[in-house]
Amino acid sequence: MKTATLFRPTGPNELALVEESGFKRWPPRLSEQPIFYPVCNEDYARQIARD
Repeated sequence: MKTATLFRPTGPNELALVEESGFKRWPPRLSEQPIFYPVCNEDYARQIARD
């Protein structure tokens, strides 16, 4: 079985909440983020989080 690395676009506020949990859980999605949207490319994840 191969391993796939997924990247989740995360802005600074959401990342702070992940850090508060000891990097053990993601916070609930915000109302403007209705879906979980992992991507397979780190550069694309950075672009989504930045934009």
